[in-house]
Amino acid sequence: MKPIDQFMWPYQDSFREGVQHLARSVLGDIGFEDGAATVFLVGLAAPGHQGRHAVCIEPEDGPWKQEMFGTLSADVERAIPTDPMQRMHYDDWATMRDKPENIRRNVITNEIRRSLKVEDERTGTRSFCSRATKYGDFYIVAVLQVPERGLRSLPTIRYRWQDQVGETSLVLECIREILAQAVQELSRPHPEPGRGIGDRNRLVAKEIADRAARLLMRTPFIDGDYANWGLYESIEEVSKLMYEGTVGTGRIILAADNDPSLHYMLKLSSPVLLNETRWLRKLLQMATRETALVCGYATAFGLGSVSDVGAPHFSIDFTGRHQWDLRRGDRIFMRVKDGQPRLPQDPIQVERFEENMRRIFPGIRDTSIAFARNVMDLLFKMGRGSTIVFAADAAGEAKRLESQGTRIQPAAINKEFLERASSIDGAMIADPNGVCHAIGVILDGNATPKCTPARGGRYNSAVRYVGNGSPAGRLSSSRTMAHWTLFLS
Repeated sequence: MKPIDQFMWPYQDSFREGVQHLARSVLGDIGFEDGAATVFLVGLAAPGHQGRHAVCIEPEDGPWKQEMFGTLSADVERAIPTDPMQRMHYDDWATMRDKPENIRRNVITNEIRRSLKVEDERTGTRSFCSRATKYGDFYIVAVLQVPERGLRSLPTIRYRWQDQVGETSLVLECIREILAQAVQELSRPHPEPGRGIGDRNRLVAKEIADRAARLLMRTPFIDGDYANWGLYESIEEVSKLMYEGTVGTGRIILAADNDPSLHYMLKLSSPVLLNETRWLRKLLQMATRETALVCGYATAFGLGSVSDVGAPHFSIDFTGRHQWDLRRGDRIFMRVKDGQPRLPQDPIQVERFEENMRRIFPGIRDTSIAFARNVMDLLFKMGRGSTIVFAADAAGEAKRLESQGTRIQPAAINKEFLERASSIDGAMIADPNGVCHAIGVILDGNATPKCTPARGGRYNSAVRYVGNGSPAGRLSSSRTMAHWTLFLS
């Protein structure tokens, strides 16, 4: 075993690795940059500690150096007397007793966060810090880092809570829950933090995304109304129900009963409680995307619509049995299917798509790239599984594969064409300029290690096809009901 110079406690490496694995599992499961999360620990020696180091880093041989926190001890002692919590007075003696320790813990976390700010800007990351927790002779802070670009690409909800402005999203709530779990682990007296953490985390990982989704749904979606507590549970229950054999696909608009932008087509004389789920499901049967069921956090008021002037309201779209989206206008914040929350998947990231098109098809025009991108977006919005191949040798491929597909007269792709061609099995083969040469093609190719039985036929056939080693450039894109996957050759 390698000796640890910056020693805090025997299982510090296991603890850090356990929290990092938990973060990657949870964020990967919800669809956020699988494997992108990194965790390290900062330990600040408690006052009076006579050890070798005032600040310890785990891992000590990673990119984070003690020098980054060289003034941490002095910064903390300087900030404690002026912390805003010093002016707080509490009625109960226990809270007043704990006030000095709580101030110290909060200040340590804030000072570590401040120390990381410059480095975050340089490396394009965003650091999230757990609340400092005293274990042994050190105050320990777990720092979870994720790519800033990934966070910027996701829609967040800004809200006002009394006099404060907050920001939330499914990712942010998951990160907060992961760090809260780290604090709970550090606060565990037996066994020591990090000892056996893997077994505990395997159970916890399944719960964190669910807790994060419930917390996200407690956001004050309705201006001036903060009392949002049981919305997630009611929506989940009603999404499971069918009405006389039909699946509900209506919409709930979240609004106050007297919202001036509301127009009621039908208003209930007495509001229906959302926890009366069978009654609510019956009302939802009458709702559409345009004329929705108007609800507060706890009651349904009637059927109506909102003015298209001004900011859109938050809404719940029921997209299938036990499937629903939290959205505002065109922005989807969370998708829940069979009780599993996930992020909305952008059809294809613009920068990545353009970069690959230019690399695979040298000299391609900007208009052709934009056209191909629009084709992807249209297919995504149609909500069907589908595969399209852009190939430099599209005409030749259509002829070669005509025995296992339908070769057509070259045709420019438009929306109506996509609606027809994607309604049958098989792939479309088009050239980089958006001219289609074949539809319903069963793609060929040898199996590769990248194939996996965990994915469907579209995914694996696209993998095999682009792995054929053709000298011609090819970009294949396979869409499941959840997201697009690019395959490049």
